[in-house]
Parts: sequence; structure tokens; C-alpha cells
Amino acid sequence: MEHTLTIKKVIAGGKGLGTLSDGMVAMVPGTLPGETVLVRETKSHRGYREACLVRILDAAPERVEPPCPYYGRCGGCDLQHAAYSAQLALKQRILREALTRAHLELPPDDPTLASPLPFGYRFRLRLHLDQGGRLGFHEQASNTVVPIDRCLLATEPINRVIDAFVHGGWPRGLAAAIATVELIHSPADDTVAVVLQSRPKQRLRPDAGLIAGLRSLADAVVLAADRSGDAAAPVVFCQDFGPRGLSYRLSWDHRCFFQVNAAQNARLVELALDLLPHPPLPGTALDLYCGMGNFTIPLALAGLTLTSVEQNRRSIHWAQVNSRAAGLTTTRFFAADVEHQLQALVAAGARFDTVLLDPPRQGVGKVAALLPLLQPAQVLSVSCDPATLARDLALIVAEGYRLVRLIPVDMFPQTHHIESVALLERI
Repeated sequence: MEHTLTIKKVIAGGKGLGTLSDGMVAMVPGTLPGETVLVRETKSHRGYREACLVRILDAAPERVEPPCPYYGRCGGCDLQHAAYSAQLALKQRILREALTRAHLELPPDDPTLASPLPFGYRFRLRLHLDQGGRLGFHEQASNTVVPIDRCLLATEPINRVIDAFVHGGWPRGLAAAIATVELIHSPADDTVAVVLQSRPKQRLRPDAGLIAGLRSLADAVVLAADRSGDAAAPVVFCQDFGPRGLSYRLSWDHRCFFQVNAAQNARLVELALDLLPHPPLPGTALDLYCGMGNFTIPLALAGLTLTSVEQNRRSIHWAQVNSRAAGLTTTRFFAADVEHQLQALVAAGARFDTVLLDPPRQGVGKVAALLPLLQPAQVLSVSCDPATLARDLALIVAEGYRLVRLIPVDMFPQTHHIESVALLERI
């Protein structure tokens, strides 16, 4: 059934929201606030319906022609139809709405921190390879692969490897054994590695000649053992930083998390430093979900004594390497589950001047309520999901803190994903 409706707003996930003539809410991808559109119902749920866009009857002034030829089929991007300034405004509004629904008192508006590059910013890209030899991204809500030979979000060195990989016929030769092809560009030295992930429970391995031949396309080729482990020798990547006049390099390997938008990550680190007292407190900080030291190293160089926690042992290894390389003696690292380590710190009566959080998408969870027991003067939360951020902040605020800054950070232009930095202070 087709309907005409007006889009009221764009919600988390990037879909437009409007109301049908029967009063039912409809969610429509590819739309912008204020647009009048013709849509077709695709799925009915209790309380709302999903619909696809048939035609735009009255376009918003912020609408632009998506530059990507795969847009609308590939599930990677969902905001290319919006001018970049409009994307920034949408993300600010979605973030603030999420926290308002959690009954949090919001600080004055901070604009979204724009990415230095709206395209060509991704230094890491994971592509799927189906058994028919098609390499690309999955369609939205589907396992069907949309084949590509270029991605506008990826850096040019990555795109050169994709082009050579596809037009050299490599996908068909690897399809029987390989499920994903990951391309990682090292920001500091411009090398590109190809990481091949075998299919689940697949004993078949690519021909050794194929792997050897791939080395002509990239600086390194890694064949991951399987999804439960990785026996391959690590490939090392690095990025140079210089916030507040500090100068250091971070290194990590392909088994570690790092922000794919390298230039925006540098701005994120600088923002975190700027939100702390200036000059920094000569005190202590707890860095939870520290990864390979993205925030630990600059905070320590700025004068704080750091205790850092991360479950991924490979990341902790590189955090220690990076700490030694920076000449630091005021850092200690724990390879541990954050929840368990936090409980242990509280039980031991630990105290910190600052707590920094950079959790995965699922957030901190109920143990966020333990953070105030560490009595920090401030809590700095870096989040990639507004809903879990709102939940975590509400638990901290309930224990005597107030939200003083909320800054959206556009780490993923052209997509609905929203990074943010929230600063809380003890009342």
C-alpha cells in the first residue's frame, strides 16, 4: 500500500519518521525532515510500520545527489542524500533527543565536530566475499553482497588495492575459502595490508600461490586462522599525534581496535585533552576500555598518572609498547574485563581524579553506577551509541554528577553513526 506523508524528523538509525493517515508512525530510509514523500509499506510492527521511498514530492533544500553509484543498494551509507552541514545538524539533534528521553538535564548546545574529510576518511575497510566471487558490502538488512570496485569513504591507497584486487580476478580465486577481505591503511607510513578471514568452520585454505600473488597488490597479506583465533604473525600500523604540542606515535596490529577515521581521531584526542583542566591536574586518571592507549598516552604525557583497563590482551600489549616508546613511567595496565576490574578497584577503595570511558557500542552497563564510588572530580565519556550513552550517564548523574558538556563528533560521515564526548562533574 502506498501513502503520502511528511517527514517530521530523522531518528537514530538514519530513517525519516512520519505519520500515516491512520495515525500510525512510519519509518522511511533516504528521507529528510520537512520532505513530502510517496512511500510504500514494506513491513508492519506493533506500533509502527516500515516503508520504502517511492518518490520525493517536495524535497528538502538540504537534499543533494548522492555521489556514490552504489548508494541505495549498498548498506554501508545512509545519509549521502543529505548535504554535509545537514548531516552534522541531524546528528546533534539525534544525540540530544536520546539524552532528553533519559530525563537528563542537557548543557547548552555544542555543534557537531565536523570530520576533516567527509569522504576518503576510512583507514580500515571490511568487505564481504560471497561464494560466487562477488566482493563488496552487504545490502541493508541482508547477506546479499553488492559488488564494488571502489568505496568513496575509503582512503585512496585502499581504493587502489580494491581496484587491483577486483580487476585482477582475485575474488573468484579466493571465494571458496575466504569470507571477508579487510584492508587496513597505516596512517603514518601509507602502507596497506590485506587481511583474509576464512569461512566459519572452513578447513579449505587458499592456494599458496594465490596468497603469494596477492603480495604484489599490497604491502602485507595476512591469512587469519579462523574466527575463534588468529595464528597469523601481526602486521603493525602506526599514527603520529601532536595535540597541545605533545608529540608521540601509537602503534598497533591488525587484531586491535582503532578509530577508522584517523584525522578525526586526532581531533577527538585533542578535544578530550581540552575538556580536562588546563593545565592538567597533577593527579590520577582511570582509562576504561583503553585499547592500545589512544587516550592513555596523551593523558599521561599531559601529566596524569594513569591506570588503564582493556580486555583485549593484544591491545594491552601495544598500549604497553606505546607507553614505553613515549618514555612514560606513570602508566599501569590491566588486561581484564572492565566490569570485574572496576568492581575490584571499588572494593579496594581506589580513588581517581578523572575517569575516562571509551566503551564499545553496548556501553558500560549497570556497573556505570560504580564509577561515582571512585570519587572522580570529572568523568569523560566517549561513546559511539547515543542510546547506551544516555543509559550510562543517567546512572552516573543519579549518584551526584551533572552533565556540563555534550559534543557530537562526526567520526563516520555519510552514515547515521554518531560518536560523542560527554563531560560530567561532581556536584
